[in-house]
Amino acid sequence: MQTPFVIFNGTLIPEHEAKLSVNDLAIVRGYGIFDYLKTINGCPVFLEDNLDRFYRSAELMDLPVSYTRKQLKEYIDTMMQANNIPDSGIKLLLTGGYSPDGYSIAEPNLIISQHPITVTAEQQGIKLLPLDYHRPFSQVKSIDYVMGIQGLKIAKEKGANDVLYIQNGQISECPRANFFLISAEGKLLTAADDVLPGITRMKILELAKEKMEVEVRDITLEDLKNANEAFISSTTKNITPVSSVLGYKDFGPEAGTQTRQLQQLLEDLVSKTVNQYA
Repeated sequence: MQTPFVIFNGTLIPEHEAKLSVNDLAIVRGYGIFDYLKTINGCPVFLEDNLDRFYRSAELMDLPVSYTRKQLKEYIDTMMQANNIPDSGIKLLLTGGYSPDGYSIAEPNLIISQHPITVTAEQQGIKLLPLDYHRPFSQVKSIDYVMGIQGLKIAKEKGANDVLYIQNGQISECPRANFFLISAEGKLLTAADDVLPGITRMKILELAKEKMEVEVRDITLEDLKNANEAFISSTTKNITPVSSVLGYKDFGPEAGTQTRQLQQLLEDLVSKTVNQYA
């Protein structure tokens, strides 16, 4: 495969030519935000929603965005045409900029990149390891994944696929995915405002309201113990069932009935979006 192109501060260049100075806050302090979306058959899925979140994250982190929504969409289109990767992941990265003192926010650098991905709906469940942690700036899609990376190492050592953040008896999210329960009464439960506003999460909540009762609120370990099904959601994981939360609950290896129903609804929505784009 040829070297992909990226957009670096508004200019299309080969990926290997994109370089940041060592005094960028993304390097010296891990300060920056990003957003991530997928393309299917050349269609950017839920692009407008991702751009909404990108601008919101930048605002919450006091990072000025020197580009309009129209410009960002044009950059993405230019890069997609240059790369010709129909099924891909696209990342918009906004750094803290070249800080004069290594601490103050400066003019951010914008990097838009694209790489091939394969996205499928999983039927086999994953195992999650509870981890006592709550992500700071939970509404921001920050580049700070220290605990996520360390947590994944711990999870693998324990025979799990990833970690689930739990603090003071309340369940929030996974490092790269939102978390859902299906209660014994058939209600869809997910944590309220203090989690990353996932785009797939938002679509699931919209779809589910037509089929079942939905509660967006604090969810607890007691909710977990009494639940019939559990799953996670993200851009690349779609809806992936959870087979167990180690030490608390075993759900079985395959997706439950309502999880499968939601998987189908989400798959239909994505297909409709792609067909309309074409």
